[in-house]
Amino acid sequence: MFPKAVYPLTPDQLEEAAKNRFKPTVILHRERVVAYANFYDVDDQSCWLGNVIVAPDYRGKGAATYLIEVMTNVAAEELNVRKMKLVCHNTNTRGLLFYAKHGFKPYDVSIRQKPSGELVAGILMEKDLSVENQLHGCSPLERCQKPLDLLDGVVDMLRADDDSRI
Repeated sequence: MFPKAVYPLTPDQLEEAAKNRFKPTVILHRERVVAYANFYDVDDQSCWLGNVIVAPDYRGKGAATYLIEVMTNVAAEELNVRKMKLVCHNTNTRGLLFYAKHGFKPYDVSIRQKPSGELVAGILMEKDLSVENQLHGCSPLERCQKPLDLLDGVVDMLRADDDSRI
């Protein structure tokens, strides 16, 4: 989820991470939190997508695609930015392929260090949102702008797969 995290995640870690984040969003299915993401470092041109988490039993079933569509629309329509950026670690091949499929293009690499001391390459990717509003809109969704009251559900989801990749 993020390199500074120590797994298994706790509600305190998530609450601390959320303090500097914007538009925290959960996707619900039958009252269960199945996906989560937020933004950080928002300016007048771009924003960074972060903390993308999808419950393991919802991977490969459209939950991640739906989450990215929702976040893309929020970035374009509510934040009025032209680019959405993210960092995906080199160890997350599935995530890299997923983001490329959804219009993100790599533009740089940064070296990151996990709490264990292990080095990973952060692949910086970006998506041009200037035409996103014309392509497609989101279908109706259940969204919570203040998911801190749902942290227990998010933490339970993460405990199922400490790797927490898409």
